[in-house]
Formats: sequence, structure tokens, C-alpha cells
Amino acid sequence: MVTIGRIPGVVNSFFRPQRRFFSQPAWPHFWGLVTAMAVGLEHTVGRLNALLRSHTHRTNDGEFLWRSSWEESEVLRAMALQQFGRLYRQGEPIYLVIDDTQTLKRAKKMEAVGQLYHHAEKRYATGHTILKACLHYRGVTIPWGSWLYVKGEHAERVGVSFATLTELAARAIESLPFPPHFPVTVLFDSYYLCGNVVRAVENKGWHYIGVAKANRRLTVEGSAPGGHRLSRYASNVLRRSGRWMTITGPQRTHSYRLAERVGTMKKLGKVKVVFSRRRSDHSTIALVTNDRGRASRRVVGDYLRRWSIELLIKDEKQHLGLGAYRVLRYRAVVRHLHLVDCAYACLTHVGLEAQRAQGRNKNKNVLSLPPIQQLKADLRRAIWNEAVKEVAKVSHERTVIRRLEKLLVA
Repeated sequence: MVTIGRIPGVVNSFFRPQRRFFSQPAWPHFWGLVTAMAVGLEHTVGRLNALLRSHTHRTNDGEFLWRSSWEESEVLRAMALQQFGRLYRQGEPIYLVIDDTQTLKRAKKMEAVGQLYHHAEKRYATGHTILKACLHYRGVTIPWGSWLYVKGEHAERVGVSFATLTELAARAIESLPFPPHFPVTVLFDSYYLCGNVVRAVENKGWHYIGVAKANRRLTVEGSAPGGHRLSRYASNVLRRSGRWMTITGPQRTHSYRLAERVGTMKKLGKVKVVFSRRRSDHSTIALVTNDRGRASRRVVGDYLRRWSIELLIKDEKQHLGLGAYRVLRYRAVVRHLHLVDCAYACLTHVGLEAQRAQGRNKNKNVLSLPPIQQLKADLRRAIWNEAVKEVAKVSHERTVIRRLEKLLVA
């Protein structure tokens, strides 16, 4: 792998608008670390620094992560709005997807590390919980923000005010600057179907779709006081009035048995509940939305877009080092998370530029980008080609030039 000496030409238009957020000393650290994350195989500060040509010592990159003056959330949101603006078509639905993930950390001195139950490994351990938000628009996933959850006993020590995960989710919704008439739908799982998040969505004038837990109760007209428990009510409704429908999701098409009811739920008010069971699957889910006029088929199809954030988290963990940070300070951890989001946005830009160059996305409502591994390989190839051209330009040896030209063609 050749080292990175300057901003690659293929992503120059991606980085250029962000220059205004940084001082002259901080700017090379930002674009250098983001580019190194986008092409590197390992993502600790030392490994990223090794990919940068004519760069300072790795300790300076560590200082950049917690001492330099720039607002990481503003930079990432500017990138997101820049990409959204390039993709924008009037009337196309916009999805804001919210979820959380966990990273295990053995470092006892790392700030904000706390005891948690790791759902993937089904055990208690120490680590961080990270709230993620992304936009899903025309088939493209655009990172919007990352929030590090800090427990109450650690909040004062790191200098932040304590906020629950649902309060952080409400802040993520409030940070999106779209007006009420935009067709925004917020998607989340059962943990975030609560008063904090729902109020934030409705204050914006948007709609939401979330999964209800089995122990929630729905009160419909004519029901007994206290309403119906969803775990039992869902199967009864599907058996009596359910209909089979074919729904196409982001990846494949399935057949679902659907039924709907309108009623009230505690802390949510009047809502529509769509009961759904996929063919050959015994479990039933209840999707709750405040858009009571939305067809049940569309409610299920829209909620399937929530899978985009699962893929985002998986790609960032496996290929961009979401959990690979080894820094002690809270601010440095938060900035590392945002740099990972920036690297994902950078690779998305590479994929969009390739499709634009080939004229593929002019008339498509839904775009399909290559996997993240291929986009990383494409960016590496672009850096390699620029390095070969640079050497050939300054070399006076004809044999060297011919050899480099052959390598460039290959």
C-alpha cells in the first residue's frame, strides 16, 4: 500500500467544503486520518499515522483528537447535508434511522467506560454504548451522528450533562434541520418507542414507525378498560382479519400476513398498529405509527429500511474501526466515532462519483452502491494510480517511466 501524501483527486470535492471548520494545523490531521481510515486495514492512531506520508508523530494525531478546536458534529452534519443535497429529488421519502451498539473495552482508565450487558455475547462486561443515527435516502445510507452514552456517575467527571439513551435519541431527531413538510419518517426499535422520542418526532411535524414490545397495551373502541395486551391480541387479529401481501424490502421480497387496528397507547396517544407475520415465521411483530392514513403494506415496507443502520454499524465495525480506538479521553473517543462516520461518507462519495461518471443514477429513484470492501479497494486504486503518475512525472529514466506506465495500466 502506498502512503497518502495529499487529498486524493476522487475525494477532493468531498473534503473541500469542510476546510472552513479547521485551522491550518488541524486540517491535515483531519483529512489524513479520515482518508487513512477509508483505505486502511487497521485503525488505531499509530497504524493510521503510518499510512500518511510527510506526517507528524502519532502523538500529534492523539492531541488532535482531544485538544484541537473543531466541532465534530457540525463537520459530519455538513458532510451529510452535502451528500443529501446531491441526491435530493422532490417527493422522495426520507428515513432517519436510530439504533445503538456496544463496544467492549478492557482499559480501566478510559473515560466513560462502564458496566454493561453485551447483547451479542450475552454476558456482563465493561465498555461503551454508542447511539447511532443515519439518513436512508434513495437507497443510500448517510451517517448523521454518533453519541457516546455516559452513565450518571461518570458524567460530571468527563464534563457532560447526564442524558439517557432515549434523551440522546430525541436530541438526534431535533438536530435534523428539515422542515415539517419534508416527508421524513423516523425508524427505531422497541427500546425507543417512548414519550421522549415520540414527542421529539411530533414536535418536528414528522412521522415515526417503531416496534412495540409484547407487554404493551392497545385500547381500541369498545375494548375493556386497560386495553388489549399485544402478545395475545396480535395473534387473534391476524387469525381473524389478516391478509397475505407481498412486500419488497431493501434486499429481497417476502410474503407477510398483515392486519391493522387504530387505538390509543400509553404515552403515545392515538396510533395505528400494524400486526405483521412473515410466511414460515411463527413470531408476530406490532408496528406502531402516528401516520394513521399510511397503508399497512407501506408501514411494513418502510420499517424494513431500518436494516440500513444495522449494515452501517456492521461495516463500520468490520472495515472502518468503529470500536478500534485506544484513546483515554472522552472527547477523543467521540471524535474517533465521528471520523469513522466521515470515512464511511467518504467511501459513499467514491461510489456515487463512480456511478455518476458512468451515467447510472440519472433516472433511478433507488440507487445501489457496491459493498464497502469494494469501495475501499477503489479508493486504494485511485491513490495508487496518482502515486504512480506523480513518480512518472518527475522521473527522467525512460525504463522507469515505461515500467510505471505498465503498472498503471495493470
